[in-house]
Parts: sequence; C-alpha cells; structure tokens
Amino acid sequence: MITKPTLHNNSSQYLYEITAWIRLIEFLNQENTHMKNRLSVVIEGIYNREHVAMAEHFQNQFIVKDDVYDHMLHDLNKQAAKWQQNTVCPALLKELKKSHINLCHQIESLEKEQAVIRKDFNTYLSSLC
Repeated sequence: MITKPTLHNNSSQYLYEITAWIRLIEFLNQENTHMKNRLSVVIEGIYNREHVAMAEHFQNQFIVKDDVYDHMLHDLNKQAAKWQQNTVCPALLKELKKSHINLCHQIESLEKEQAVIRKDFNTYLSSLC
C-alpha cells in the first residue's frame, strides 16, 4: 500500500522544542568552555598530585562533553530539517515523533550530567582554597 504524504500541522511545536534544545546545548557548551578556562587558570597554582589528578579528570570530562554537545547539535539540526519539510508520510511522521522523544530523554540526561559536573567542579575548586 502506498501511503499518501500528509501535511503535519503540529510540526511547529516540535520545531519550537528543537530550537529551545539547540539554545540549551549551546549554553551548556559555553558553560563547559567557561569551566575549561577556569581550570586552565587554576591549574597553574596546583602542586599536589591528587589535585592535579582531579584537574586532569575534569579536563577529560570537559573534552568529552565538547564532543557530546557537538554531536547533539548535529542531531538536533538534522531533526529540525526533517520537521521543516512541507510534507511527511505517516511512517516518517511516526519515526520523527519517536526520534523526538529519544532526543528529549537525551537532553534531560545531558542537563543532569552537566549539573553534576558543575557541582563537582565547583566543590573541587573550593577544596583548593
């Protein structure tokens, strides 16, 4: 059976959410950069081996997060482009909605992970005083 493409009138809500997620990921990426810059300033005065090891740990986490955020932005932009098509067949619409839910869960996880990293990093910086 050939499915007839249909207009999807609720795509604007999905696009709105994706745009909000893109702004959020860009913010998290900026925050990550800020923490990396802060670490580069602080590390100059660290001589304790344990503190250096923790600094390296955070540096590695920041590098990984850079990569994760880049991939997420790519995925979100791809998803937005699909929603911006004028017509979508019902099978693709179902796939897009499923993908949208998956992206939502990923965004929630990234937010929680960033909050933990932020808290741990600030606790680490406080321990250096």
